Amino acid sequence: MRNRLGALVVAALAVVPVAACGFQSGPGGSGAAHVVIALQFTPAAGFALETDDAYVLSRVGCLETLVRYDQATAELLPELATAWDRVESNVWEFTLRDDVTFQNGTQMTATEVADALDHALQVDAPARAFTPDDVADVEALDEQTVRITTAGASPLLPYRLASPNTGILAPEAYQADTGTDVLGTCTGPFQVTSYSANQAMTMQRYPDYWGQTPELASVEARFVPEGETRANQLRSGEAQIGLEIPSTSVLTLENDTNLDVTHESTPRTTALYLNNDREPFDDVRVRRAVQAALDLSLIADTVFEGGAQPAIGPFAPDEVWAPDEQPVPQDLDAARELLAEAGYGPGDLSLTLYGYVERAEFADLAAVIQANLASIGINVAVSVPEYAALEPSLLSGDYDMALMSRNHLADIPDPAGYLEADYTCDGGFNISHFCDPEFDALVQRARTEDDADRRAEIYAEAAAFLQENVVSVFIVHEQISAATAVEIDGFSDDPLNRYAITPDLRVSEQ
Repeated sequence: MRNRLGALVVAALAVVPVAACGFQSGPGGSGAAHVVIALQFTPAAGFALETDDAYVLSRVGCLETLVRYDQATAELLPELATAWDRVESNVWEFTLRDDVTFQNGTQMTATEVADALDHALQVDAPARAFTPDDVADVEALDEQTVRITTAGASPLLPYRLASPNTGILAPEAYQADTGTDVLGTCTGPFQVTSYSANQAMTMQRYPDYWGQTPELASVEARFVPEGETRANQLRSGEAQIGLEIPSTSVLTLENDTNLDVTHESTPRTTALYLNNDREPFDDVRVRRAVQAALDLSLIADTVFEGGAQPAIGPFAPDEVWAPDEQPVPQDLDAARELLAEAGYGPGDLSLTLYGYVERAEFADLAAVIQANLASIGINVAVSVPEYAALEPSLLSGDYDMALMSRNHLADIPDPAGYLEADYTCDGGFNISHFCDPEFDALVQRARTEDDADRRAEIYAEAAAFLQENVVSVFIVHEQISAATAVEIDGFSDDPLNRYAITPDLRVSEQ
């Protein structure tokens, strides 16, 4: 979510030109080289941590959180905190590392951590992962202990503190007039040295990092929304790492002997979000008609070139919280009958469908949906702007249909964050403009349930509700693809979009 679109520029950072292509040697030889990474999303909110800009800072190795989530083991691991303990049903205490300095050289203590988390709560639009509705108080008990009191029983608080939106910056970062100053205020292995708005930022290895000494000397992160452009920069050697490679470019990159392509299963589902709050989608029969009109198998095989599977709801079949469902098959006759029952004949509905350019496959997907809906008499106009230009219309409800690729473990690494944000009455990302007290009560039960197995059962029940009521039309469960130059070692593509530039990255001798 981008709460301050086009708002603040990081004035403290110098504007620099984009660096030259190819590897550049740094101190220490090839293992300390300079590399270029092509990122999908562009910072759009002056690095305000309550926005998606926090994910950019985390990916480039600048921003760190108290805990981190390991997707491979589904476990929370220490980061800036070494331990955490639930001392009461609504009280948690976090023990901090004693050897962490901010990149300006000042010591990180519980006071700075508490102040950073307080700042996250006090902004005009707090991040979905960490809000005053969830957190009542943050205090420093001593130099190394932070106590957090939640508004109610909250077994999921440590998961919330794995979100980049709860990243810890030095007090100097929070400048009221100039936005968030990330120059010297992070704790991570790489420190930002320059920033060119909408183009790129450069980082250097932080020599006093508390953890493993980074192998790389420096990194340039380029902001490249168009997927094909990211792929082309890899092919030309302008970038050595490219994230979120569109399915349309995967085969070409796999055939390039200078590149390695990786594929990872991801808790991400592409869905057609429908505006439930206005005609015609305030009628479930119309929503079901749209669902029945789509050929999910064809979409998975062609648009995603076999790199996805037809959706059964928001959660994929191999996830523990998935409902016992099958993909809805295309049935054009049933779709036409549902429209007729709702009072719509052929040509009565003319709607607009939005995608966004950061997802290269959305243009083709929108064209398929346009054709599918035309076959049941719904006229569809397609628009594919950049996401930052689109989001205000989605949040305000000024739209009919929109494609959305959502990682349901992104806000917090537990489905409660996604279900609450996207589908509860007061959800911070409820672009469906859907509201049902019964569903809200279901999510609230999950939020306060201590037993993980019971939570999974509740999530499956919630998923079945969303599928049955077609609040959104879930289309495919995705995988993510990334590509690197063959010289890159130590890269791991994070399915939760949180980590990319790590101390393990290095350039090998060829």
